[in-house]
Amino acid sequence: MTLSRRVFSGLAVLVAALSPLVAGAEPVVVQAMLLAREADRAAEAKQLPVWLEKSEAAVALRPDIPRFLVALAAAQVANDRPEDAVATLEKLAALGLHAAVDQAEEFAALRGRPEFSAVAKKLAANLRPSGPGEIAFSLRDMTGLIEGIAWRAKTGEFFFGDVQARAVWVRGRDEKVRRFTTADDAILGVFGLAVDEANGALWAATSAVPAMEGYAPDMEGMAGVAEFDLASGALRRVVLAPKGNLPHVIGDLALAPDGGIFLPDSGAPIIWRLASGAATLERFVESEEFISLQGVAVTRDGGALVVADRINGLLRVDLSARSAQLLPSPPDTTLIGIDGLALAANGDLLALQNTTMPKRVLRVGLDDGAVAVTRVSVLDSGHLNLAAPSLGCVATGGDFFFIANPGWSRFEGGGGRPSAPRPVAIFKTKP
Repeated sequence: MTLSRRVFSGLAVLVAALSPLVAGAEPVVVQAMLLAREADRAAEAKQLPVWLEKSEAAVALRPDIPRFLVALAAAQVANDRPEDAVATLEKLAALGLHAAVDQAEEFAALRGRPEFSAVAKKLAANLRPSGPGEIAFSLRDMTGLIEGIAWRAKTGEFFFGDVQARAVWVRGRDEKVRRFTTADDAILGVFGLAVDEANGALWAATSAVPAMEGYAPDMEGMAGVAEFDLASGALRRVVLAPKGNLPHVIGDLALAPDGGIFLPDSGAPIIWRLASGAATLERFVESEEFISLQGVAVTRDGGALVVADRINGLLRVDLSARSAQLLPSPPDTTLIGIDGLALAANGDLLALQNTTMPKRVLRVGLDDGAVAVTRVSVLDSGHLNLAAPSLGCVATGGDFFFIANPGWSRFEGGGGRPSAPRPVAIFKTKP
């Protein structure tokens, strides 16, 4: 399979899944993905002009999506436009990302061209580690899937969500790690965490996934939020999202200033809210812009959420209007593939980008109203242990602590079995 075809593997399935969600109101990203699918079909049929036309149209709509750039460059080579192909690859290099174009068969016609060699070197240089790549500490001999992290300023404790063991672990000032919660069938896989000092609670996003212990097919789509006693770890309650046509997957949450909890749903285009004192989740906002929701953070003024969409980028949700809008990335930047989000003390967002090559930690500046992205800078990138950064939190000294590699690959195939004991590295970086 060629590089550009690998780029689009699974795209048709995703687009087909999106079709019923957008209900005729296709957001720009879906329009671009549909064009990319048409381009891929044209490539298969050797319809070279159509391949080029559709690829150009996809990039015109979303020039920040790396896979569209790779596919367009391949189409330009096939249509005997080598200079344009190199220019397109220069745009990919400017994003700070990599693609192995020097080894890909569809770019063979460019080999020997000095300008192609130059851009291939730029792409390769983007893989070089940058930033401190500092490991703050490691969780020793872990056998679970460590996805979530939260810090309690009052005690200096770090809490960790374990998807496989359906548990929360705690690391105290003495640096010892112990299980914080006891086994309970009501607890599903534990993902993102939030400390609620005012209510003495630890909140956890919880979802049934095949990687967790005790998973059964009839549990698919079960997801919600669990509340634990912050002092003892005792389970207070689990509040699940109501069943619907789409399976729910809730992997992160954010605590609002009024005590409400916001929960993005990766399985359905919904952000749920558990209002302070409420007993059920409400559909707070739904949007056709929601494709694959991931991490979430409340803005510094408390008036909005910023939510990461793995496919679409960052979106702002106005809490008063209950409306969502895309936050376009500045030129020569991309906000695709972000998982975890956290808010720095100055109002910047700290983002973990784990589906790009290389994996990166970003600082994303917002304007005063958090209605536009003003700048994007790379804090860490390309480190060996930075295999799949997931979720993070701001902790000691304002540093950003995050899980560098939860270990999802160790739990592929389901079964919910623990892995062999291993260290889980917790990185930190200064915002």
